[in-house]
Amino acid sequence: MTAVPDGMNPAVLLEQRGRAELEFLAGARAALAPLRARVRARVEASPQAAGWGEDETDIVRLREAVDAELAGTPEQAVVGAALRWNRRMLTPRAEDAFAARREALAGFASAPDPDAIADRGDEAVPRYWKYEFHGTRGGWDGHEHMGFVHHELVYRHLLVPAYGDIFAQRAKVADAAPREDYTAVCDLGCGTGQYTLKLAERYPAARITGVDLSAASLRYAQRRAADRGLRWDLLRAPAEDTGLPAGGHDLVTSFILLHELPPHAVEKVFAEAFRLLRPGGDLVFSDVAPYRRRGAYQAWLDDWDAEHGHEPWWRPAAQADLAAVAEAAGFTGVRQEGMGPGSYPWVTFARRPAEPRS
Repeated sequence: MTAVPDGMNPAVLLEQRGRAELEFLAGARAALAPLRARVRARVEASPQAAGWGEDETDIVRLREAVDAELAGTPEQAVVGAALRWNRRMLTPRAEDAFAARREALAGFASAPDPDAIADRGDEAVPRYWKYEFHGTRGGWDGHEHMGFVHHELVYRHLLVPAYGDIFAQRAKVADAAPREDYTAVCDLGCGTGQYTLKLAERYPAARITGVDLSAASLRYAQRRAADRGLRWDLLRAPAEDTGLPAGGHDLVTSFILLHELPPHAVEKVFAEAFRLLRPGGDLVFSDVAPYRRRGAYQAWLDDWDAEHGHEPWWRPAAQADLAAVAEAAGFTGVRQEGMGPGSYPWVTFARRPAEPRS
């Protein structure tokens, strides 16, 4: 029996057909590896790659040149078509697998106290939220139990086999915050609570608030917290306009939120984090690696995947100067660090200045 990945519920079992369909999608993606290796070799041998130097930012030039180089090549044609098909199948097959076992799985998926999840209401929902992120059919609230479906089915059966222990990255970022004595932590864009769980493990004495726009994700986050004997303050609201009291937290943090937002919203998220922090409080935001810290092939692939994988704001995020955004919001002591291979995740650390002594 395959080991259950960290953070997954070992009691979640699928019927054979549902499991086989998801594992087929994972296998189909893995089978592209030889073709992708040939594409990579061709890109890295091209003059376009040779001209991609340290601190390069002109991703448009690189994309145009490499796309022209690969035009008509059977390897990239097959890879592109197969990946687009694979992504279209993910949500429907996962939802079907859930439906086939709904009676058995509903207890694992349902929030124990959904009325305890605060909600700013639909009037606070920004226009960008209507987008079907990652090609998720209907968006993150397109299914009553989309949080469960994506975390326990899509992540377990497709993303973990493809990318390994993606949750260990969250623990690493949680451990990297400058202090050990936080008492009030706010996780912006908490989703189903995987990073929130790592924060709770790292700072067990802290009161933890999770903010997200997805009601389905928040319901499953509450379920996961309750299963571990934890209680979080969960709020459905945009990260850039939470409505929470000012100065109530000593750590405001997020894991892979910013690239899901348009640039103007990213700036507002930094401003909101500053507002939420007490004087002397810390900001720790992790997100996608900047193109300037990626090699030519990886920068091209990041951008290509974003275009074809329903990531409309990946490119602005990978080009953004988040240090400057943090400083413009009033933060000091800004520093950035890549905390994994290829500088992913890319983490911005900053602090709200302490109030001057009287």
